[in-house]
Amino acid sequence: MNTYPWEVLMTVVEQGSFLKAARALHLSTSAVSHMVSKLEEECGYSLLIRSRSSVALTVNGQLLLPYVQNLLKTGDALEQELRSLKESSSGMVRIAASNTATKLWLPDILLRFRKKHPNVKVVVMQSGDLSIREWIEQGEVDLAISKSVLGDVNLRNYPSFIPLHRTQMVCIAPRDYVPERGDQLSSADFQKMPVILQLEGYDTEAMEFLRRNGVEADSDFRIETDGTCHTLVERGFGLCVTSALAAQCNPSDTRLYPLEPPISITIGLLTVYPDFISPAAQSLRKEILGYMMDEGWMNV
Repeated sequence: MNTYPWEVLMTVVEQGSFLKAARALHLSTSAVSHMVSKLEEECGYSLLIRSRSSVALTVNGQLLLPYVQNLLKTGDALEQELRSLKESSSGMVRIAASNTATKLWLPDILLRFRKKHPNVKVVVMQSGDLSIREWIEQGEVDLAISKSVLGDVNLRNYPSFIPLHRTQMVCIAPRDYVPERGDQLSSADFQKMPVILQLEGYDTEAMEFLRRNGVEADSDFRIETDGTCHTLVERGFGLCVTSALAAQCNPSDTRLYPLEPPISITIGLLTVYPDFISPAAQSLRKEILGYMMDEGWMNV
């Protein structure tokens, strides 16, 4: 709704005449009179009682007065909020991230960001590949720190995807376990030892490695968090395929072995709607990129 005609009406009432209102608004008297008449035409009844020397609100005009005042007050608040958001001094950003990114990078990133933008609310949505892919496709998040491949969706096809870090997939084994080849895990080892799997959506690369090497992906465990998987391995329940990055942020009394054949994953930053990104989200994106470069995580 265009609130300006109502502002004109209120100015006429406050000034007490069309002439004084026209001077205050830097308009012609006829323009002011026309806008008020147009309002009355749209309402279907008179809003002002006109006389030679003054004007006053009609009964209907008086009934509308508190609503008009509220409309103008709300419009002013809306303009202030729009201006504030444009300056990125406030607002909200929703970011999706994996377990590893949430634990390893986001705490420090958010601390840096909060110092610069204390009035911006950041909502962190942590989950596995399938949920993150769904949030991206449905536009429920503004940014996502995720692997480049989410199931059958390759985020590298998104122009806004920025690769940040490449990490190798490794196998976590109990400390006393000795691989057949001595220094690396092969498919033969997975035939001898049980495999500890994560929930569907958290295990994309692990399942791909096992399928590619003909390993039966049946397990007594379907675990959500990396840390719990590593604890189960530590207690001797089996082997676990994960990223070297996940192993780094979930230390345990286990051994890490490279996989044969090797496999790696790329983690990057995706802007879901780059053409319509808010100033607040743009500032957080800049902070993420700055942190990854400053701390030496950027290796792609």
